[in-house]
Amino acid sequence: MSYEEYSRKPYRAKCACGRGFLQYYRIYLSNDWGQERESNTPVELFCDCCSKEYHYENNHGIDYLVPNGLSFPKQEPQLNSKYHYTEKEEFVHKYDERAIEDMIADMTAPKHRYIKDLVNEAAIEFANQWVFRYRKKSIAPMVSYLQAILREYDVLKGGYERKKPFVVKYQMECKNISQARMQIEKQSIRLLFEYDSEQDRVDYEKAKSERELYEEEHRYDDFQALVCYDPSFKKDLINHYWDSYFIKRCTDSQYLSLNKPEYGTPKITIAKKYFCVCTICGKEAEILSSDFKISFDEERGFYPSRSCNCHTVSSFEAKTMDIFNQLGITYIREVSFEGLVGDSGKSLRFDFALYKSYDETGVPKIDLLIELQGPHHYKKGYYDEYGDFVTDDGEETTHNNVENNFMRQVRYDEKKKQYCIHNGLDLECVKYTVANDYKRLERKIIEILKRYGYNYYTDTNLLK
Repeated sequence: MSYEEYSRKPYRAKCACGRGFLQYYRIYLSNDWGQERESNTPVELFCDCCSKEYHYENNHGIDYLVPNGLSFPKQEPQLNSKYHYTEKEEFVHKYDERAIEDMIADMTAPKHRYIKDLVNEAAIEFANQWVFRYRKKSIAPMVSYLQAILREYDVLKGGYERKKPFVVKYQMECKNISQARMQIEKQSIRLLFEYDSEQDRVDYEKAKSERELYEEEHRYDDFQALVCYDPSFKKDLINHYWDSYFIKRCTDSQYLSLNKPEYGTPKITIAKKYFCVCTICGKEAEILSSDFKISFDEERGFYPSRSCNCHTVSSFEAKTMDIFNQLGITYIREVSFEGLVGDSGKSLRFDFALYKSYDETGVPKIDLLIELQGPHHYKKGYYDEYGDFVTDDGEETTHNNVENNFMRQVRYDEKKKQYCIHNGLDLECVKYTVANDYKRLERKIIEILKRYGYNYYTDTNLLK
């Protein structure tokens, strides 16, 4: 899987004379698997004066301006692996036979069972190194190791002497190269590269300008797109309701929406555009049929893609709208009746109104009202800034109106109930306890529809 560049950042350092600069870009790449890596462009020197005297080099991760004619050694001395000293060969070079015998004697002396009992300095040093390396304090394996070295002493000593000339030559080469590097470092200028935010901004503006120019030049180029109908297109929504909107007429029977992503196939969706009027505030709006849908996300819950801003729509209400839509039930939202008002004179509204027929003027004959009742209908409390209901604990709080609000809500609920009784309207209240479970709420709605003889789709695929 190939890597592609997705961003770059400029880095800049001052040159020797201070009138110019050196620059490189750090390139950030990624592939389709989400793997990322970085690389740098070659360093460029932007100074006519310094370019006559210096050139750029990196020595062991450090950046330098190096005088022309000089260069850091590129090749490192190499020692053939067969000439590397073994651990035991280095040991016999450090300790002769007598010293090793003394170490063994100290470790095997009576009562010398622990490292703290040793007295021979070489034995103590060796034992501490052994513990540091192997994390074991037992003296027995140390003695076995030393005895094995004694048995091979002559062979190990001879191996060390045979390798010594090659090792000495390698060490001398390393020393010479190190000295050469130090001499070049003294004559060179060390550089400090830092992120260049100003150049990054200039590059961004330039790239943006080039992109906009390209898009403008190719704005009207021909392209291939996938054309499809929105699922709502086949429905005639005139004289229906969506939330508080009454859908009066279709203003565009084939409204085209283009989705042309940077990657992938462009898509043209055909929908209808309707002229709508809010039944609460009278506000007019043109709405696409594709916007007559209920959406969901973890933060907001259920919500209508389009609604009038003169009122709020709870997740409980939006979820119930979605169920009615799936069942093929037409309804009116936020319905009020003449003479049914609250303490301030504002109309008291019902959440949903259902109907089966129309009168001679074409007005729906409402016969069933449905109220969705949150916890504030049943107990004292208030809604916090997150929309959660907080039960009143009876203590003195900033919510001094909790008692009054609850009693007013109970009074309004009773007033609505009496209005329905006196006017021959059926009223059903759905308690908030079923709202968290979609299937449970759906069963409750179906139960109500059956009770009042409403026909509904049993197969939601019929709606597609």
